[in-house]
Parts: sequence; structure tokens; C-alpha cells
Amino acid sequence: MTDRCWYFGCWNNAGHYLHLPGGKWDHRLEHYGNQPDRAHLDGTLAPRRHKRSGAICWSGQGKTSDERCRIEYDSEELPQGQFLRHVLNTGVTAISWWDRNQGDTRGACNSTILLEGDRTTEELLAALALHFPHVLENLKRARVELVEIFP
Repeated sequence: MTDRCWYFGCWNNAGHYLHLPGGKWDHRLEHYGNQPDRAHLDGTLAPRRHKRSGAICWSGQGKTSDERCRIEYDSEELPQGQFLRHVLNTGVTAISWWDRNQGDTRGACNSTILLEGDRTTEELLAALALHFPHVLENLKRARVELVEIFP
């Protein structure tokens, strides 16, 4: 697989960063992960459940910082391992989930795999297994299974 692939999250330590295969930091986050309206990749794509309606949502749905904050306030994180797939307007497809097994156990920890182009869930999971197997190993040790959910 020669496509460009990234992992955003903790790499066996606290702190969320964009990583290339092998672990090197990629400082081009603003191009590959962040949306032009400044919605940051960190936690905005991981699934949440609206407290009143029960609908699946994600804070990145908000068009402004205030809207994203309102979504976060009105919703709760879904269990670790449940993920959403997003085709971003930056030319990548992402799957994102809440994840406290990669070196940081605090709330709001999340992991995201990004793969260049409009990709299927299967392609993203294959890229995760190929390029970032330690992420899957950490999930397996914690008995967390990756499961796609749909809004």
C-alpha cells in the first residue's frame, strides 16, 4: 500500500499528534486533517450521542467554534472503539474513535486514521493494520473492538 496514510492520536504517550507510518510526526496537520473553517481534527470526528435526542453526532458538524462547543456540551462520548467514517474536504478519508489505550487514559482521548482519497472502511482498517499495528495491539490488550456506527 503506497498511499499516504496518517495516524492522529497518542503514540504510547500523552499528547495528540499526526504521525506518519513508523511514528515520525507530520507537521502538516492543517492540510490533511483540519478543515478550512478551523475545526481541529482532535476529537471533532469521534462519535457522540446527543443527550436529548439520542442521535449520533460529532462536534465537527458545527460550522463555528460556538456550534462545536454546543454539540460537545449537549452530547456524550460513545464507548471506545465505536467509530465514524468521514470523507473530509481536504482530500482524505478518516475513521475516528474515542481511545484511552494509546498512552493516555484521560477523557477526550481519541484516535483517527487518515488515508488519502475517498476510501472505504475496509481500506482504512487495512491501512491501520499495515502501518500502525501497535494501535490495534493496544486496543486488543484492552479488549476494545473497532466497530463502525452510522449517524
